Amino acid sequence: MTRIRINRYIAASGAISRRRADELILSGRVRINGKKAVPGNIVDPAADEVCLDNKKVTSQEVFYLALYKPRFVVTTMSDPQGRPCILDLIPKRFQGVFPVGRLDFDAEGLLLLTNDGDLAHSIHHPRFHVPKVYMVKVTPPAGLDATGRMERGIILDGERTLPAKVETIHSTPEGSLLRITLVQGVKNQIKRMAEAVGLRVVSLKRTRVGPLTLKGMSPGQIRELSPSEVGSLHKLLKKH
Repeated sequence: MTRIRINRYIAASGAISRRRADELILSGRVRINGKKAVPGNIVDPAADEVCLDNKKVTSQEVFYLALYKPRFVVTTMSDPQGRPCILDLIPKRFQGVFPVGRLDFDAEGLLLLTNDGDLAHSIHHPRFHVPKVYMVKVTPPAGLDATGRMERGIILDGERTLPAKVETIHSTPEGSLLRITLVQGVKNQIKRMAEAVGLRVVSLKRTRVGPLTLKGMSPGQIRELSPSEVGSLHKLLKKH
């Protein structure tokens, strides 16, 4: 590891953002070789000793993973009800990663995992407008009025959801298959938006997060992102 800024070094030691690391530095809780750190300090991980609250900080390898979350798996590392968790699907060598956002227990699809707090915060924050694409089966069939209202935004928790893209792939007398693109992550957003226009979600699958897709993956499979995939994520975030 080359010489890096102190906030980046601390962020790489655990699941915190650089902003949080700056707060720790400003509060006087960080020392470099025994001296109080200040924002902007540069450290050499091979030679300098960094301490937080008098405990040595060790930077860890940063991982970026894609997981095809199966249905009926909880997007947490543990569950008091004893249900299967994504932790059961993560190899031990990736210890320390956490999910970026969530997928409902009965939903499936692409879930990103990382221990890069900055990247996770940016992907999840609506300010960065990272598109997330879902294939959603609803019943009864979705008419133009319903899809139009969902696209324009639905009032949830007192606030209107950001504009979405809702495409009808096909419909039958029983229901419709929709492709829905969101740029935010309100809890149970798609189910609640559908309910507000008289629809019920039968199944939900996330197929894309930004430039990343499920291509070539099967339920339960996990893989490391390639350097080019990580680069494409950072490039997308820099646009905002």
